Amino acid sequence: MRKYRRFRAVTVRIVVPLVAVAAVFFGISWLAEFRPAPVEEVYRCQQPDSLPDTLTLVSWNIGYAGLGDNMDFFYDGGRRVRDTRARTAANLAQIVLTLQKIDADIMLLQEVDRSSHRTYRIDEAGLIGAAFPGYAAAFGFNYKAWFVPIPLRDPIGRVASGLLTLSRYRPLDAVRYQYPSRFPFPERMFNLKRGLLSARFLTAAGDTVMIDNTHNTAYDTGNMRFEECVFLAELIARADSAGIRSVTGGDWNQYPPDYIPSAAELSNPYFVPQQIDGRLFRRAGRFVYDAQHPSLRYLDRPFRADSSVRTLTDFFFVSPGIEVLSIETLPLDFHSSDHNPVVMKIVFSR
Repeated sequence: MRKYRRFRAVTVRIVVPLVAVAAVFFGISWLAEFRPAPVEEVYRCQQPDSLPDTLTLVSWNIGYAGLGDNMDFFYDGGRRVRDTRARTAANLAQIVLTLQKIDADIMLLQEVDRSSHRTYRIDEAGLIGAAFPGYAAAFGFNYKAWFVPIPLRDPIGRVASGLLTLSRYRPLDAVRYQYPSRFPFPERMFNLKRGLLSARFLTAAGDTVMIDNTHNTAYDTGNMRFEECVFLAELIARADSAGIRSVTGGDWNQYPPDYIPSAAELSNPYFVPQQIDGRLFRRAGRFVYDAQHPSLRYLDRPFRADSSVRTLTDFFFVSPGIEVLSIETLPLDFHSSDHNPVVMKIVFSR
């Protein structure tokens, strides 16, 4: 009996504090949970610029400048979350230099951190924007959490990250649309809440053009990616019905409808891109991509040119009335990000 009482006392002394700490942690997480509005205006200009007939765009998931060729990632079967401060800063500097060389009129960037533990609280959005003086900048959060407790051995911690659109021409406005997809509770308190960053521009003829920046769900727990595509397809179709031409670029974490992945591309049990249902978008335009160069490498191990699996999840969708002059995924060997940038040149047809 005495041993039982002693065991119970020790158990109470250990379990009760742990339960209390867990309750406080989940309480704070619930109170601090990112609850984005369905529609949020993030940029407005009273005197927007007119778009020229020809534009160069680049879409690039910069992997928060922390997923260079030396990294793996725990979600993809690796072990790590963040690189060293020095390598993160070097990656970011290389990303900026590459963007300056591309010299695009409009840049659609994903996984850009503002104040995150994984990137040593570096304001990546601010630093990239400062490298392009005169460009209009619009930012929308995709991931915002006060503390992400996984992986337990090296938690992600605080995250503030999202979509950054930079433009040589000032748009009329930019809006963040919340996608309908959502993780279940309590996982949603610590996970991404994906959105679409949509900017409206005016042409010299007075027409409206919509340029969308998207980063869709990667690790699906059901029909999340499908729901996002339904939402996006309906938005584009409504714009098309109103006479608004559109371009959507980003990291879709899916294959284009007519892309056939190899067996190797489907071999990672942690990250399995699905194919976009082309029927959703059929009435509003077409998908365009560079089939010759992969845009993404798997992060189960550091990059090796002779053995790393690569695939294609970064591309554009263009509506009628837009002619694609060229599209190319730049073969950068994933040096500063787990994605390579995709550059597209378009012209607005009359």
